[in-house]
Amino acid sequence: MKLTISKGTEPKGTISGLSMTEVDVILNIVDVADRRCFNVSDKDDDRWYSNEDFTLVLDDTQRKALAKLGNEIRKIIG
Repeated sequence: MKLTISKGTEPKGTISGLSMTEVDVILNIVDVADRRCFNVSDKDDDRWYSNEDFTLVLDDTQRKALAKLGNEIRKIIG
């Protein structure tokens, strides 16, 4: 996994080198968080609080991909 951040007035980030399983895991996490965890009524003073525990079901392959992504992200952010 490689993270590239462009320079400029509005920097943009690009993540490359992901397997399709890793992409699938990221898409599932974002989808579940968007649909189930944050409602308009949960907003308080420009902050959003999730309305429930974050629940996501992964198969073994997806769980391994998630662990790999987590390890790579920790390497990037320290």
